[in-house]
Amino acid sequence: MQDVARAAVREYIDRTSRQELLDEVLDEELPRFAEALRRLGE
Repeated sequence: MQDVARAAVREYIDRTSRQELLDEVLDEELPRFAEALRRLGE
Protein backbone atom coordinates (compact mmCIF):
# COMPACT_ATOMS: atom_id res chain seq x y z
CA MET A 1 0.00 0.00 0.00
CA GLN A 2 2.84 2.40 0.79
CA ASP A 3 4.34 1.81 -2.64
CA VAL A 4 1.04 2.75 -4.27
CA ALA A 5 0.83 5.92 -2.20
CA ARG A 6 4.43 6.85 -2.99
CA ALA A 7 3.88 6.28 -6.70
CA ALA A 8 0.73 8.42 -6.62
CA VAL A 9 2.50 11.26 -4.82
CA ARG A 10 5.48 11.04 -7.18
CA GLU A 11 3.18 11.13 -10.22
CA TYR A 12 1.26 14.11 -8.82
CA ILE A 13 4.48 16.04 -8.19
CA ASP A 14 5.79 15.25 -11.67
CA ARG A 15 2.53 16.35 -13.31
CA THR A 16 2.28 19.50 -11.22
CA SER A 17 5.92 20.45 -11.81
CA ARG A 18 5.57 19.97 -15.58
CA GLN A 19 2.35 21.99 -15.63
CA GLU A 20 3.98 24.83 -13.69
CA LEU A 21 6.97 24.79 -16.03
CA LEU A 22 4.72 24.81 -19.09
CA ASP A 23 2.66 27.67 -17.67
CA GLU A 24 5.83 29.65 -16.94
CA VAL A 25 7.26 29.11 -20.42
CA LEU A 26 3.97 30.02 -22.08
CA ASP A 27 3.62 33.16 -19.97
CA GLU A 28 7.12 34.28 -20.91
CA GLU A 29 7.35 33.17 -24.55
CA LEU A 30 3.81 33.39 -25.93
CA PRO A 31 3.79 37.20 -26.10
CA ARG A 32 6.84 37.04 -28.39
CA PHE A 33 4.82 35.11 -30.93
CA ALA A 34 1.42 36.74 -30.39
CA GLU A 35 1.44 38.60 -33.70
CA ALA A 36 2.50 35.54 -35.69
CA LEU A 37 -0.14 33.42 -33.96
CA ARG A 38 -2.78 36.06 -34.67
CA ARG A 39 -1.84 36.08 -38.35
CA LEU A 40 -1.92 32.29 -38.53
CA GLY A 41 -5.42 32.40 -37.09
CA GLU A 42 -6.69 34.66 -39.86
